Amino acid sequence: MSPASKRIVVVGGGTAGWMAATSLATALPGSTVQLVESEEIGIVGVGEASFPMLRDYHKLNGIDEAGFLRATNGTFKLGIEFRD
Repeated sequence: MSPASKRIVVVGGGTAGWMAATSLATALPGSTVQLVESEEIGIVGVGEASFPMLRDYHKLNGIDEAGFLRATNGTFKLGIEFRD
């Protein structure tokens, strides 16, 4: 591999791991990004909440937001409230 090419390993999956791997692959073309997840930790499967900057993340990584929502069966969360 040339000095500009790198092999990058992201340890830990979940939302943060996958988002980090996506951003690294986008920002460092020519690099190989590998994601390593634990076989012992299953998918939690809870609804993920997001914040307005997620749109910037999608734009930065060339992700079509409408297509992303269709493909993942996602929806917009309009509010949340924490008590105690």
